[in-house]
Amino acid sequence: MRPVISLEDITKHYQTGKVITEVLKGISFSIHPKEFVAIMGPSGAGKSTLLYILGCLARPSSGRYELDGVDVGTLSDEALSRQRNAKLGFVFQSFHLIPQYSALENVLLPTFYRKDRKRGQKADRRRAKELLDLVGLDARYHYRPGELSGGQKQRVAIARALMNDPEVILADEPTGNLDSRQSEEIVRLLKELNERGRTIILVTHDPDVGSQARRMITIRDGLVKSDTPCS
Repeated sequence: MRPVISLEDITKHYQTGKVITEVLKGISFSIHPKEFVAIMGPSGAGKSTLLYILGCLARPSSGRYELDGVDVGTLSDEALSRQRNAKLGFVFQSFHLIPQYSALENVLLPTFYRKDRKRGQKADRRRAKELLDLVGLDARYHYRPGELSGGQKQRVAIARALMNDPEVILADEPTGNLDSRQSEEIVRLLKELNERGRTIILVTHDPDVGSQARRMITIRDGLVKSDTPCS
């Protein structure tokens, strides 16, 4: 089976004046469809930078990244944006919901960038409601983020990430702003999505959260230190 994600000797550095800061120093691994992978490491290890590259939000300084068989380094910015919107869904620690929009409207946001949006609006609204049902928010379609708990906001974010039916969900510290009970609920939901066939990549510094994945990749000082199945 072809990997959905393949990284080969990925590096990333930033330059400020004459100062060069190396963040990633040669990262290589592959992730196959339907895997549930936790990427772990201490603060400053390079996890967030790696996630931005995986999410096609940043380009590596060198190395090769293939997303579903496509070398993303060869894509224009516009083509890269299309690939990102079609193949990837994002869940962030801070939710990134628009406060004046309802839960339903926030879930619909990924469709705003689709060329045929107007033609499919009814079907999109139906799917958005189905996704809110899936994450347990069937009674919260018209609630705004300020009327929702942290766990409910993250559920809206997960529904939004699923809206375009992406192959991969990238979750960046999705439990970082939640209490222990809400964290358990969100991890349980991610596990359920994985069991339904979705590829999940979870970035976290919390070993209790990371251990819920099926595979753990540990990053330290910009390098892969370990890549092991979770018991």
